[in-house]
Amino acid sequence: MNSTSPSLSESMQMYIITIARLSTDNQPVPLSKLAEELDISPVSVNEMCRKLQETGLVNYQPYKGASLTPEGLEKACYILRRHDLWEVFLVEKLGFDITEAYEIACHLEHIPSSTLVDRLDAFLDYPNLNPSGVAIPGKGNKNLMDVSVSLDRLNPGQTARVLRCELDERAMAFLNKAGFMPGTDIKILAETEEGMFLHCLGKDVLSLSREFTKNIYVVISDKEKHNVTNKSAEKKFTNNKEISTMGKQQINPAAHTSVQRKILSELKIGQSGIVVKVGGKGQIRQRMMDMGLVPGSEIKVLRKAPLGDPVEFSIKGYNLSLRKSEAKDIEVEVSE
Repeated sequence: MNSTSPSLSESMQMYIITIARLSTDNQPVPLSKLAEELDISPVSVNEMCRKLQETGLVNYQPYKGASLTPEGLEKACYILRRHDLWEVFLVEKLGFDITEAYEIACHLEHIPSSTLVDRLDAFLDYPNLNPSGVAIPGKGNKNLMDVSVSLDRLNPGQTARVLRCELDERAMAFLNKAGFMPGTDIKILAETEEGMFLHCLGKDVLSLSREFTKNIYVVISDKEKHNVTNKSAEKKFTNNKEISTMGKQQINPAAHTSVQRKILSELKIGQSGIVVKVGGKGQIRQRMMDMGLVPGSEIKVLRKAPLGDPVEFSIKGYNLSLRKSEAKDIEVEVSE
């Protein structure tokens, strides 16, 4: 393909590549999700998807959503190749950070010259990955986009690369600090009914709640795709021989760890856990989250007052005192 169709407007191109990015397991992308991502009204999204269906690029299914036809996916990959190459150029040659480069590349990707893109590719020495560590669609679309799956569908022992995270800013700030971000290679260590333990390769072990894992999307190798399962029809694992002490970079292959879910107020002095749920309401809940009590945080009981209230904890490098009435609204996972 030498260029995109001259009748394909920039707006149409944006719809196509957004559907491609949001597509999971080859399932239709709900129009509500598409509208939220593009910050456009659902009515406008509906109208555009119907127009794109007339071009043969999109399949629109009422009440289900929109998906790309083979031709639509080919065009999306062609546009995304240009976007990714411009991102590499902006980051490696001009010193932009990834966020700035992404925004600028969203404009440059619409330049239709295939000669310019081929020369840019050669100038960059034919990169395989964009700055986020995601594979760049190949020239001529021989290598189409990786199909993403939600993290919660992976099994212990599988490896994957993080593609995108549909989480709020607070959750993303926590994950980024732990070295978990798009482009990160991960390995699933163990799984419980409430979440997963995983290893950010070269970094730390993390415990993520189910609320996190179902909103994180990853790509896996072709040889492992047959191992991806529908977890709603499977039992959950409660131990795995590869799990290690939380927060450590070393993995002990011989360790067998049972993970239990408890109320924070039940922990004894010296016990540690990983926050998986913060309850409470209004200002009290907001105050606790502002103090670092967010899902994924490691917390340890340091000491208790003579009458057992309040309790002093260590979290994120500082000490925090909570009443039992506050601690009972926080659930943690504890390795026994």
